[in-house]
Amino acid sequence: MPIAANNVVAALDSRQVVRIEAVHRGFLYQHLYAAACLFGAAKSGATKVVVEHDEDIELIGVDRQVYLQVKTRRASLVFGDIDDALDRFAAIRKEHAAGRRKGRPFFAIIANVSPGPQLKERLAEPGWPADVAVLWPGGPLATGKGLPAPQVDVNSMFAACCDLARSLPFAMLAPETLVWKLAGRVMHAAAGLAPHADHTFETAEMPGIFEQLVIQLQDFPAPPLRYRPQDSEPPLISSARVRLITGFSGAGKTSWVSQTALHATDALAYFNASEVPSTALVSTVARELAARLFSRSGGKLGEILFPDATSPQILFAIGKNLTDIDVRATVVVDNVHRVSHEDVRSLIDLAPHLHFVLLAQPGPAVGVLQAILNVVPESLGGWTNETIAAEGSFLGCRGDYSAYQRLQVLTAGLPLYVQNALQISANHCGGDVARFCGELEGRTHAVETAQELILSRVFEQFGDSDRRAIGALSLFDVPVSRSEAVAVLSDAYSFSERNTATLLRKLQVAGAAQVFGVDHFKVHDAMRLLGNSYLDDLGPDEGRRAQLAIKNLLVDQLPKKKSMQRVSLLLRMFVALGDTEPLIEMATDELFHELGYMTEVANYLENLAGSPETKAIDRFWALDGLAFADFKKGDLTLLGRRLALMEELIEANNLGSRERLSLAMKRVNNYARNGDSKRAHEAMEHVINAVPDEPDYLRIAKYNFARALFSLKDYSDCSNITSALIPEYFDLLGLTPEMVIGTNPDKLMPLLKDGESQADDLKHLADTLDLHAMALNRMGTFSGLSRIHAMKFYSMANALDSFVRVGQDLADEFLSRFDYDGALDVFERNLLPAIRSKNLMGHVIPVRSHYAVALAYAGKFAAADAEMARLMPYEQGLSPQGRNELQAQREIVAGLKLKAPPPQWQFPRPTGK
Repeated sequence: MPIAANNVVAALDSRQVVRIEAVHRGFLYQHLYAAACLFGAAKSGATKVVVEHDEDIELIGVDRQVYLQVKTRRASLVFGDIDDALDRFAAIRKEHAAGRRKGRPFFAIIANVSPGPQLKERLAEPGWPADVAVLWPGGPLATGKGLPAPQVDVNSMFAACCDLARSLPFAMLAPETLVWKLAGRVMHAAAGLAPHADHTFETAEMPGIFEQLVIQLQDFPAPPLRYRPQDSEPPLISSARVRLITGFSGAGKTSWVSQTALHATDALAYFNASEVPSTALVSTVARELAARLFSRSGGKLGEILFPDATSPQILFAIGKNLTDIDVRATVVVDNVHRVSHEDVRSLIDLAPHLHFVLLAQPGPAVGVLQAILNVVPESLGGWTNETIAAEGSFLGCRGDYSAYQRLQVLTAGLPLYVQNALQISANHCGGDVARFCGELEGRTHAVETAQELILSRVFEQFGDSDRRAIGALSLFDVPVSRSEAVAVLSDAYSFSERNTATLLRKLQVAGAAQVFGVDHFKVHDAMRLLGNSYLDDLGPDEGRRAQLAIKNLLVDQLPKKKSMQRVSLLLRMFVALGDTEPLIEMATDELFHELGYMTEVANYLENLAGSPETKAIDRFWALDGLAFADFKKGDLTLLGRRLALMEELIEANNLGSRERLSLAMKRVNNYARNGDSKRAHEAMEHVINAVPDEPDYLRIAKYNFARALFSLKDYSDCSNITSALIPEYFDLLGLTPEMVIGTNPDKLMPLLKDGESQADDLKHLADTLDLHAMALNRMGTFSGLSRIHAMKFYSMANALDSFVRVGQDLADEFLSRFDYDGALDVFERNLLPAIRSKNLMGHVIPVRSHYAVALAYAGKFAAADAEMARLMPYEQGLSPQGRNELQAQREIVAGLKLKAPPPQWQFPRPTGK
């Protein structure tokens, strides 16, 4: 399969990148050459191998010491590359001659390229030191010194090390794995870290080191070539003696074990229980574990596997010997659900000195193991949105944050299901992740996914009535209580409370339910796909009964359980049931747009507004909601078309004053946004004549006039209006600016006057403060506390979209005043937590790329680059506007590296008298 094109932006200084690559390439080559020396240390007569001491590598023998300097170059080796090394060789030679160092010294330059013509001439001169050799691929060998042959590059050096590893008596372990583990130990020693803090490997200890590495990895499945960690991935080794890791097939349990084993410090052993007869588990593990741990430890294996030794005796002897040598061993048993739980308990009870990691698929066996072993099952967290996007980009897919979030929900982030879905997306949907998700959600996809194939076996274990109930519960993408599940299933299918309780137990046993807290659960995200599909197959009537039951429940429960996710679900039920009235009513509410719900119902409203069968007044208000969304997005062309349709509906159907006033208000700002001052002022006059002489209407009209004046660049008149409106709203809410200073929103809420319009008044005060701040900035004046207070009131009104937008404006204002710490504080204390906790997917990329810019202004370029790198997989899936914005932010970061901004602003210190 072709690899997707790399979208990494060009570096500012390509020569710097080349230099950095060369340095790391050189170190890797050197560590691999040191590994090759370790593989052959015993044959070469070296008693010790030292790394990164006087020279890169030193081989110390009984009567000689070999000093190696490793050089990697792209062009031929020249004298200037080695003259410093020759000077050091001379100094070391004097130390030996003076008797301060033992043995005869020998020196070698190890190079990956041949010497140039002039250096070759020097090497052939009689005056060249006899104890200095220059070795290169295809060149002369240092006869009798036992030095590995140099190779031309890192890959060749790695291959040579693998050949050496194959000569060791560890046939069950992949040579590649052993080489990388040993190279890692070399790098560890080069850094002066234990267990080789003195940079030294004792040759006599090498068999033990090799054995230890083999013990760690023998029989483990090979890790994936492209492993991506899961969310909050746990380490393989922990203080718990017994752990039970559960997950569906495809959850990545075995991949996790095989990958984390590469970095584990315990002695490790892996057993696949599906390959062991259930009744032979204890004896098989006992004897094979003894052979793996002690086969190369002198007579230890014989002491453990003495004639007629029973499994309990063998396990006891293993534990005692491990304790004697202060080694901890962890045994991984995969597919443990396939063997008798009595045998599993016997194995664990008989080996109190061993640690166990048990891997299992959900089912009745897991419940039994949980009870008899007194352990709480753990599960892997699945891939995050970022990880899925990175994999998608690698496979040639494209999608924005929202698209990958949909895929994460559909697959529960389980690695196998995600990879399969992305491959189908790449092969059958042109790499368009959003399109694939739409087809999967609509059950119109042409290729069955691995998720459906694997989980269908679990789903089919349930009876018909249970599957229908699971289908109904699969419509919930939020946790529900047991009593809510009972209410829905009873309303939809006359399911009894007892039957519901039984079903919930079955779901938990099968691992098909995710439990939240004590009393809440939902059908596992990976299983919901099958539940929804089954409900569809039963026909529209069955699905409608479930949708109606859920709608009734949510309408009843929302006043008690307010959450964005539940409102979103309710909207989907309204759409599915064709419940027009509440949708239109909500679409004309400003807070509805602030919370991002418009995306749930936009298509439905479009169809409603365009249908001649819809009542004229309903068409008008559907268009009104869509027009408000267009205004927020700045789509003036589409806004103009909608306003024209609204006017046609008014005139053709003689709609009332409320409809006419709403249209007139929108006309004012549409004309102003388009720079048509004359028509904007005419529209204002129309509004003045039409607006009721009531405070609420007048305040809204004044705000709209101020907004229009701002668009017309009349900032002074705009600020005059907002300056008068702000105290009105403060008084309406029972607050003063002084009460707001230094007070958090949760402490302000109890101070508010009660009133039905409280949320709207909070939002309108925040809007006015925000507009006032923008007008002051355009007049060259600092906005003071206006934006900070606006953010508080947006937060109190739950106007999240505006909260984020004004927060970004506030951060920009801080940056313009060189207060970089203030800008970072806005992001880290307010914006980033908000988009995470409220799942504001549309804001993720803009806010995080903006945050990267703030990091760069503060001089934190590494953090800025890391943030931008994490966003890169989303770039091709963004809209043209979003892509341009991301690229512009990246260019700002790059520019700040070349030309640093002014230093951080400091609060003026009081002057002394």
